[in-house]
Amino acid sequence: MHKKSNSVLCYLRMHRRNWGLTQKELAGLVGTVSSVQISRYENSKRAPKIEVALACQSIFGVPPSIMFPDAYALVEEEVMRNMYQMDQALSNTTSLSGFRKRELFALALKRAVRPSRLRKTV
Repeated sequence: MHKKSNSVLCYLRMHRRNWGLTQKELAGLVGTVSSVQISRYENSKRAPKIEVALACQSIFGVPPSIMFPDAYALVEEEVMRNMYQMDQALSNTTSLSGFRKRELFALALKRAVRPSRLRKTV
């Protein structure tokens, strides 16, 4: 994942500081190589690996989608785009499996943080 603008949101620094942890201490807790990596996450220069995001959830009690909202939004947007394409491919289906997939896609789209323009077409 790449940084898309200077206003990318990440709440890791806020939570770390609220609890008085240094970057080095947090790095030790999540098992990263160094505090430099924590700095990269905090400044949105890198999206955290799933293990780091889940470790942060274990530490702070905040889900990755809340802790790293812009990283989550980028992933969600790509998944929604892929779902839309699959939904279109299944639009003429008559199988139970096809109907179940389309039902799943509709539910996922309703949950989407940024449903964007796809909501109108699915």
